[in-house]
Amino acid sequence: MSSNKKRSLESLFYNNRFLMVFSLLMAIALWASVKINYSDETTRYISDIKINFNTAVSQTGDYEAFYDSDNIVAGVEVSGKAYNLNQYALSKDDIIVEASSAFVDAAGYKVLTLTARLAETSGVTGVEITKVEPSSITVYYDRKTTNTFNVEAKLENDMESLVSDELTVGQPVPSVSTVEVTGPATILNKLTKVYFNAQINENELPLTATKEVPAEISFQLDRASEGKYLVCNGLNDESNPATVTIPVYVSKEVPTAVKFVNQPLSYSENPPEYRIFPDKIGVFYSSSEAEEMSTLYVGTVDFSGVNNTVNYFEFPVDEKLGVNIVDKTVEKFDVALDMSSMSKTTLDKMPGKIVFVNQDENYTYSIDYEKSKLDGITVIGPKNSLEKITADDIQIEINVSSLSKTRTSEQTVEVSNISISSDKVNDCWIYGKYEATVSVERKK
Repeated sequence: MSSNKKRSLESLFYNNRFLMVFSLLMAIALWASVKINYSDETTRYISDIKINFNTAVSQTGDYEAFYDSDNIVAGVEVSGKAYNLNQYALSKDDIIVEASSAFVDAAGYKVLTLTARLAETSGVTGVEITKVEPSSITVYYDRKTTNTFNVEAKLENDMESLVSDELTVGQPVPSVSTVEVTGPATILNKLTKVYFNAQINENELPLTATKEVPAEISFQLDRASEGKYLVCNGLNDESNPATVTIPVYVSKEVPTAVKFVNQPLSYSENPPEYRIFPDKIGVFYSSSEAEEMSTLYVGTVDFSGVNNTVNYFEFPVDEKLGVNIVDKTVEKFDVALDMSSMSKTTLDKMPGKIVFVNQDENYTYSIDYEKSKLDGITVIGPKNSLEKITADDIQIEINVSSLSKTRTSEQTVEVSNISISSDKVNDCWIYGKYEATVSVERKK
């Protein structure tokens, strides 16, 4: 070393600023060396580590492990030098917690031991895992199966608090009536029903219209905890969520009535008088309907069955009404139609007009008048009107679409309609049902 360089180096040690920086660096290096080589062992607890079930779910025969892996996590205690345990050097992703496999020869609960190790890809050294919490977990082993069950909607709210007095709440309806459930065979054998549980927020009450609300799924089991092993197929939070619809109805009392078919023209605008019991009925209809119901029609009276007497008809309360009846004790509606002031006559000649409806143009149709017995048609109406009707005023309509085209023998078919075509009479009708004997022959 030249004398100039030696003098320059020596002069640095006489520079107070240099000596201060040099001393600080040496102190840090000495502290780091002591910390690394002589620091005390410490511990750290790491939580929320997902449990690896890969070994535990391996099937033994027909049995399979059932568990709720999304909600099962573990925690571990690790020990080592502090610089190896900080969050930058070691995270929960560097630790693997595994559930041990079990020998299974029958359905039931099995206790699996949890073990933990550092992942090979972590690159962490000098760390020891000293504890796993919990040390074991319980899973259920059984054969997997799928069955279909009825769904029932359950509303947690007090039904009486849902609507105001002028409205009525119907039976809550689940978004699906049945659902496929997959899970352990032993548990499914004990399951009888699936529930869709819903609750309406208090700030949304009272309801003024029908409302659909999200639902939580539960199962009718003696041990509710076993429901965590069951899965409802096809239901999810987005495209097909479980929901419950709460119908809200308006209740109203409306008059009852019947409609008529095949009635004379004179009755089209002014129907005949009749008695109906009950003549008024309370009904529920949806609060979202645009128009209110003014009359409930309970059935239809066909004039072909109306005789010149007091005629009695019964119409049951069923789904055909299209409404809900308030009074559940009402099972039927009784109708009395008094036509005893009318007269009756039977025409003794064949009708003047026969019309075949829905013919095949490749075939000819002919009627056997003698076998058809259409010369005994009964007509009912006012006496003076009946005197004006002749057989030529009667038109017979026969729908031949149901007749076989391959049969060479005559076929019997019910007359689809009989009408009176007369400018002189508009208050008479045909009574009874009639049949015709028809032959079908291919055109040559």
